[in-house]
Amino acid sequence: GYERMREALFEYRIIARAGGWPLLPFGPALRKGDRDVRVGMLRSRLAISGDLDSPFASRSDLFDDDVEDAVLRFQERHGLKVDGTVGSKTLTALNVPVEERIRMLEINMERWRWIPHDLGERHIVVNLARFELNVIEDNQQIISMLVVVGKPARSTPVFSAQLQYLVFNPYWHIPTKIAVEDILPKVLKDPDYLKRQKIKVFQGWGDKAPEIEPKTVSWSQLNFDNFSYKLRQETGPQNALGRIKFMFPNKFSVYLHDTPARGLFKRIKRDFSAGCIRIAKPIELAEYLLMDNLDWPRDKIRETISSGERKIVRLSNPIPVHILYLTSWVGIGGKVYFFSDVYDRDKAMMRALEERPPKA
Repeated sequence: GYERMREALFEYRIIARAGGWPLLPFGPALRKGDRDVRVGMLRSRLAISGDLDSPFASRSDLFDDDVEDAVLRFQERHGLKVDGTVGSKTLTALNVPVEERIRMLEINMERWRWIPHDLGERHIVVNLARFELNVIEDNQQIISMLVVVGKPARSTPVFSAQLQYLVFNPYWHIPTKIAVEDILPKVLKDPDYLKRQKIKVFQGWGDKAPEIEPKTVSWSQLNFDNFSYKLRQETGPQNALGRIKFMFPNKFSVYLHDTPARGLFKRIKRDFSAGCIRIAKPIELAEYLLMDNLDWPRDKIRETISSGERKIVRLSNPIPVHILYLTSWVGIGGKVYFFSDVYDRDKAMMRALEERPPKA
């Protein structure tokens, strides 16, 4: 990954030395069939970045099939809505100077330097900035899926760990922070909220803590300092973790899991969680992880999910999981991607890179 990014940096520096790419004037959205003097500039811009395969008609002001295909490629590379229309967001991305893209490549090359050199012959990579999970085996992408990551106020951390076991039909042991900040206001507004969401209340976090009746709790008197109860959402279709969670023990208590909120995967920017990572294809990932386990064929996985029975399954071969934050990415074929800095980390990285080293 680092080497591919270095090659891309070389190419982008060549573009910069040649004068970069033209800035497109703002105006009405451009789409296939339009004739506009800006289309000729658009052709030139897309040809310079390698998105337009047929730049020969660069003077044409017709937004034809070739231009639409190039716009689709550009949008896909920049984490935009892939609709072939040059609206305000696509135009803004087109007008980002090449020098800024060079800085993004430099920043993310530095991030690659922090990542373990041996990712594992078989491993899982989650790029938070790309909202995507990939399963890699022998340098080949085996599975790819969309993910939902932590919102900026509860950003998902960057780290590596070993995925060791799966939980089918899991409970959700609601963290105290979420219980106080998210659940408590809903309970105060609606006394039946816990019952409707199948959330049980326990007198503490110990394994033998007794379950108590929610109506016996003085909810209005609670805050973060004195909230001593454990809230547990029972298994079922309404469970916030969905039907499967994938556990790689870590100090952040972050894991991968299913979700009943499937509509969020239709969003372009998917930063809605409280820190854990919701995945779009949990059954596919479970089947892949258990494919070497003869006790867990595909049919049994689906039967267990349907039964509602809570079941823990340990992997015979744990797999490394790498949670990364890369706002630029270069694919195996050399395609260069740029993504939104959803956690606003690039500026601090650039300042750090530009600082003079401290004196000995």
